[in-house]
Amino acid sequence: MKLGSFMGCMTGTSVDALDLALIEVSHPTGPESSFNEEVTVTHAHAVPLPDFLRDALLACGQPDLSSVDLLGQCDRLLGEFIGASILQWLKTLGIEPASITAIGSHGQTVRHRPPGTADQPFTLQIGDPNCIAELTGIDTIADFRRRDMAAAGQGAPLAPAFHQVLFNKLDGQPCILNIGGISNISPLRGSLGGFDVGPGNCLMDEWYATHHTEHGADRFDASGAWAASGNVNDALLVSLLNDPYFSLEPPKSTGREYFNRAWLSPHLEQTNTGITNQDVQATLAEFTAISIADSISKSLPNVSHVPVCGGGRLNTHLLQRLKRALHARGHSHCVVEPTEHWGIDGDAVEAAAFAWLAYRRHYLLPGNLTAVTGADGPRILGAIYPG
Repeated sequence: MKLGSFMGCMTGTSVDALDLALIEVSHPTGPESSFNEEVTVTHAHAVPLPDFLRDALLACGQPDLSSVDLLGQCDRLLGEFIGASILQWLKTLGIEPASITAIGSHGQTVRHRPPGTADQPFTLQIGDPNCIAELTGIDTIADFRRRDMAAAGQGAPLAPAFHQVLFNKLDGQPCILNIGGISNISPLRGSLGGFDVGPGNCLMDEWYATHHTEHGADRFDASGAWAASGNVNDALLVSLLNDPYFSLEPPKSTGREYFNRAWLSPHLEQTNTGITNQDVQATLAEFTAISIADSISKSLPNVSHVPVCGGGRLNTHLLQRLKRALHARGHSHCVVEPTEHWGIDGDAVEAAAFAWLAYRRHYLLPGNLTAVTGADGPRILGAIYPG
């Protein structure tokens, strides 16, 4: 039974592009609470964010740079950008908006203060869904995190439940890895766990952009060539890995408001003994790889496959360091490859997750995994803004 066509969109913690995905959902007996639907990603697309919008969103996500006016402006601008991008993409595909059951919009996280980090936990994603619904005429579902947090959960990550659906045919002991601005893992065997590991691209991107300000320069170390030209500084690496976040037990989640340049600066000051900029980049890459490898090894001791999605999968140097770190932990036969190795577009996975969450909300089905978020129970996630 076909259950509908749903679109998902998100900008993610890398804040580099708007990822769009269109999925078809079906199930032999109709919608069920268990996570066993058939999901097909039919189309995927990425729309680069204009520089002015990206810069504004990054500023909005930093407490010392943000303001209520900036928040409101970014909320409206991003909502209009998402709505216009969806309409243009559907036109290119020759698909009528009326054929889409609903849009699931994650929005841009500008602040995430989960339980354990604030007296009053909260999370805030912007990208006004009213604008998206108004421009597209399609029912738009947004604000996915806060119901889980109201039920004493972390509100994130939400993708592991979808990873279970999308990758359920993989054999062995797979662990899905998403490397966006923040990295998160989803071990698929045993308990249906998953959590935010820590930094993905965010620290490397920020350090690279700071030291490559020439006109026309890339904003990030795409293949990791700059990191590969440096040497790992052991003292800095140890200092970074000693952060208390890495010793916390799941459920746990984090974001740019924690791992950012202000977080990095004290570590650099404590260990700065003539470290070159390239050495810092090399150390950040190694730090990212080791923190991911430690989390995977601890969560899934017999891991056999690590399909990698998100922009970080294209950083060949980072993946090489990750493979090396996993091998050093006894996983010499573990296959670490972008999800394309298994026939799945790595740029589409997270956007498709929010298309799937829109499907769950449309049919009044829970969208969270309590083993992941720590919520008091399964909850229906998201609010509907009619088209």
